[in-house]
Amino acid sequence: MQKKKSLIWGICAVLALGLAVSTSAGKQEKVQAASKPSVASFLKKVKSANKKVKTVHFEMDLSLKVNQDSKSQDMEADLDYGTSASDLKRASAVIEQTKNGSRSYQEYILAGGQGYPIYTRTSEDGTWTKQTTNGDYYVQPGYFSFLNILYKMKDDLKLKETSKTYTLVLKSQNVDLVSLFKDELNLVLTGVSQTDVDKTFTVTFNKKTLYLSAFTMNLDYKKGSDVLKMSIDTSYSQWNKVDSSRFLAPDQTTT
Repeated sequence: MQKKKSLIWGICAVLALGLAVSTSAGKQEKVQAASKPSVASFLKKVKSANKKVKTVHFEMDLSLKVNQDSKSQDMEADLDYGTSASDLKRASAVIEQTKNGSRSYQEYILAGGQGYPIYTRTSEDGTWTKQTTNGDYYVQPGYFSFLNILYKMKDDLKLKETSKTYTLVLKSQNVDLVSLFKDELNLVLTGVSQTDVDKTFTVTFNKKTLYLSAFTMNLDYKKGSDVLKMSIDTSYSQWNKVDSSRFLAPDQTTT
């Protein structure tokens, strides 16, 4: 019998346009002259290297504007995959959202263990509420599920190299990012063809470890009075160095 999944968070960015709308100047790194591996062979090495990732710190900033409606989310989480390199064992997260000027706060601790408990509160000093689930944990976007999508995009990407990073970018504007990431990022685009949307997509890896360190995604569309602007900026760090205290259940809770 298949276990029931426990959905913890997602971006929930419904992009509706047209009739569907309801409402440094730093020092540049020198690019290496040496020949680069193919995208397919590079991603094969990435897949192997990331099997060593057990814990990771995650941050994501989202901004979304659809005509007059606007939304932003700031998410920060610590994720513990144990030795499975895919199945989430424990997590803690904070999500702060502003939608059309209204702010909200959510904090989660997925402490693991019997019953897969989830602890939540809606303010920084609020009371924790506990609930149990009938299955395992997962998050959106997840570290490994994002990588799995990337592996399928090997023909859509090109590889760039600097002294400290490898970076993957789109080969062309023909890549349907909305369809590729619709489940992982909860993206839905209606009222306009994705081919009319300008896209940028950049994924960065630590050159020494080949661990995923960042990705950005931008979608832009304007036609007449219809406007869509979405920006996602995500970073990963502290691979295998997240303190286990981040996943401890709170001392006092209500049910």
